[in-house]
Amino acid sequence: MTLLPLIRATGECPLPAWPRRRSRRQDGIVVFIALIAVLVLSLAAVALLRSTDTAGVISGNVAFKEAATAAADTGAERAFNALPTLAKNDVDVANTYFRLMQPVDTAGIPSTINNWASVPCYDTAGGSATIDCTDESLYRVQYVIDRLCTVAPSTTDPLTLLTSKCVAGQPFSAGGDAAGSDNNSHAQTTNVFGSLTPPPPTRPTIHYRVTVRVLGPRSTVSIVQTTIELPFG
Repeated sequence: MTLLPLIRATGECPLPAWPRRRSRRQDGIVVFIALIAVLVLSLAAVALLRSTDTAGVISGNVAFKEAATAAADTGAERAFNALPTLAKNDVDVANTYFRLMQPVDTAGIPSTINNWASVPCYDTAGGSATIDCTDESLYRVQYVIDRLCTVAPSTTDPLTLLTSKCVAGQPFSAGGDAAGSDNNSHAQTTNVFGSLTPPPPTRPTIHYRVTVRVLGPRSTVSIVQTTIELPFG
């Protein structure tokens, strides 16, 4: 059948099948979905950038913390060098030395040190002069010593009495001769500042607690404690 007879029979001309045009409402929905997709992708990109920055900050903080903890060794060495004179004088030195054991807080830190700003700061290189505790570009080392005694001992106290007053022990040289004693072989040590500590004489020993606090960049704080045993009397 040709087109002409069809026109004559029906009186109408069939139109070609052109593609239908979408409504404006459908176009608006597509744009809205596209905007949501762009927003989701943008949020994902921001979250990725923030996680990367956070990882870098955490890594940096861990590095500063480790450096501050390592620097605490220099504070322990300073206390080791200063302790013989402090113990011999047998008097309290404000913000530095306590001749009796101090109470501690829940973290084990002497609670009498309620203002670390009053404790002198030193550098990590072994200099004898104090430094500014507020200089956040440096690692600042502080230390406080307290003798582990509940009652002040006397140099004439026998070991049995001394142990009732203090955390005390046998002399370094007990149990062997001066040349062969294992204790004596460990008593003579060289510290990081180069000074030599000679073997102690045969005397009872008393323990001293050293609390070292290190301040570093980014408000880093590290606290380390150690115990030093020295002859008494």
